[in-house]
Amino acid sequence: MMRYCEILLTCFLMAFGHIRGNRDGALEVTYIANEGFLISMGGTKVLIDALFKSDHFVSPSDTLAASMMEGKPPFDSVDYALVTHDHADHFNPEMISHFLISHPATEFVASSRTCEKLPGESAADRRRSGIDLKMGEHRTIPGDKAEVTLLRLDHSGSREIGNVAFLVRSNGFTIVHVGDALLAHNEEHLRAFDWSSYSVDLLFLEHFDRSSPALDIMQNIIRPKHLVLMHVPAGEEESVRAAWAKIVPRAVVFEKELETKRFAR
Repeated sequence: MMRYCEILLTCFLMAFGHIRGNRDGALEVTYIANEGFLISMGGTKVLIDALFKSDHFVSPSDTLAASMMEGKPPFDSVDYALVTHDHADHFNPEMISHFLISHPATEFVASSRTCEKLPGESAADRRRSGIDLKMGEHRTIPGDKAEVTLLRLDHSGSREIGNVAFLVRSNGFTIVHVGDALLAHNEEHLRAFDWSSYSVDLLFLEHFDRSSPALDIMQNIIRPKHLVLMHVPAGEEESVRAAWAKIVPRAVVFEKELETKRFAR
């Protein structure tokens, strides 16, 4: 009987700890480069647009890329690897393939166009989740660790590029990463989306997307609690921060790789 009670108490404490962990878990963002981030959502780890090498934009250093490949903390136990589109400053097929082979438990989610660029004979090919969407369409992938929604958006005025925004919900947090989409260019699609069921904690947005229509969509439609600015050229961090100071005073501009910030609920 005593042993039975001990087991019940242990189970209760474990369950309570899990609930407490969900309730008290942190929302943390670690900067990789350009639009690449590691997002920790109360224990769920999401890597987005992080594995790439570009000649024209800030890219992860070789040391950082090796750390991601090898799964060194904080890149251990990554649950999701997401790619918004297949441009070289967001996605490198060989790097993604290598990463997925080394991390077989990580779920890869991207558009079919992006997935088609993965090496066809690699193990990564069998781990892919290629999604086909028409402009403005969305699809939700439920999972044990997170709910991932893809929303097809116009890529800065080019509809041919398969840019998808990601809405990720996990452990009571919601983040939105729009890739290279400009809000005003996608007003029709963003206003048609049911944001009433989302309470967005964190929006990742292009740093130059601050037109009046874009700000209206951000502030009155998406309504994020926090804002992270992306695609910031090296050396222009302070000028970008100053440009946003009167709009969103606490908008976050990351300055160096592996810089980590925690966001309040």
